[in-house]
Amino acid sequence: MENRRLILDFWHRFKDAFNDEIPDIFKRFTFHWLMWILPLIIFVIISSIFYRGVLFDLPVGYVDQDKSTLSREIVRDLNAGAHANLFNYDNQLESAERDLEKAKIYAILYIPPNFEADVLAGRQPTPMLYYNALYYSAGLYSIMDYSGLIASLNTQYRTTMATSIGLPVPKLAQVNFNYDGLFNASGNSMYFQQFSAVVHLLQLFVVTTTIYILSRLPKRTRPNYPFVLGKLAPYTIWYTMLLMFEIAMLVLFSDARVSGSPFAMMLVVFFYVIAAQSIGILLYSFTKNVLDAYTYIGVLVGLALTYSGVVVPELSMPWIARFISSLEPLTYALNKLFDLFLRHSSYISVLKTCAILMIYPIIITVLVRKRLVKRLHSQ
Repeated sequence: MENRRLILDFWHRFKDAFNDEIPDIFKRFTFHWLMWILPLIIFVIISSIFYRGVLFDLPVGYVDQDKSTLSREIVRDLNAGAHANLFNYDNQLESAERDLEKAKIYAILYIPPNFEADVLAGRQPTPMLYYNALYYSAGLYSIMDYSGLIASLNTQYRTTMATSIGLPVPKLAQVNFNYDGLFNASGNSMYFQQFSAVVHLLQLFVVTTTIYILSRLPKRTRPNYPFVLGKLAPYTIWYTMLLMFEIAMLVLFSDARVSGSPFAMMLVVFFYVIAAQSIGILLYSFTKNVLDAYTYIGVLVGLALTYSGVVVPELSMPWIARFISSLEPLTYALNKLFDLFLRHSSYISVLKTCAILMIYPIIITVLVRKRLVKRLHSQ
C-alpha cells in the first residue's frame, strides 16, 4: 500500500510538471532557436554538403620518376577513374607534400625510378599512394580507385612474366564470398556521413536545452525529482520527433532505403535522447554555474565526434580509444540506427541497445541524486 501511494505521488508530481511545462515551451524565443530553427538550418547545410553523395574528381598529385609505359598507364588509368583528378608535379615531391598539407590536393601518387624494369624482372617495386588523413572522407575517396587498378595490373603482368620465363600460371583458389551490408564508414557517404552528422548534432541541442531548462528551475528539494523529470519529458518527445523527421527527410530527398522497422528506429532515438538528457543533467550538476556547463558541451561533442566512429572507424582505433568509444551513447545509437537502415535488425537487438542506453540515466541518477539538489539550491 505504501509503495502504491509513492508511485501515485510520483505520477501526480510528474504529470503536474509536464502539464505546467507544455504551455511555456514556445513562449521564449530561445526555445525556438534550440528546438527547431538551428537544428533544421544545420540539417539543410549538412544536406547541401552531401547532396552529391559520393565525392568525385578530387585533386591528386603524382610524381613519376620512371616515365615508362607502365608508369604512364597507371597514371592514365587512375585519372580515368571517377574519384581522382591527377596533376603532374614532375620531380617536385616536396612541392606536392606542401600542397598536401594545405589541402590543395588530397593524395600523392609516387612512382619510383626503374619501376617498369623492376616489375618485369620480378623485383616487386612499390608505387606509393598516400593521403592526408586529417581530411578523412575526401582523402579516402581520392584513393578509392587505386586498389582495383593495382589488382588489375598485377593480374595482367603476372601472366606476362609467367609466359616470358616459360612457366604455366598456377590456378587461383576458387573462393565464394558471402556478405551482408557491413558497417563501413567509407562505403556510402550518403548513408553514413550525413546520417551520422544529423544524429550526432542532435545530442548538442538536447544537452544544451537540458542545461537551459535546469537553470530556470526554482529551488526544489530532494522529493521533487518527479518535478524535474516532468519538466524535461516534453523535450524528450519533441527531440525524438525532430530526429525522426530529419531521418524521414533524409530518406525522402536522398532516395535512401530503410530495411528495418521505423518503429524500432523511433524506439532507439527515444532512448538516445534520454541518455543525452542525462548527460546534460550530469554537466549541470557538477559545474559551478551555467556558463561552465555550456563550456563543457564542446568537450562532450568533440569526444563524441572523435570516438563514436563518425570520423575514424572503430576497428582502426587503439584499445584505449575503443574503450572511450564504448562510453559514448552516440556509439550505440549510431550503430543500431545505421544497422536498421541496412538490414532487418531483430527487436531483441533493438531492445538490447535501448537497455544499454538506459544505463546512462540510471548511473547518472545515482551520481547526481544529492549533487543536483545542492546545485538547484545554489542558483
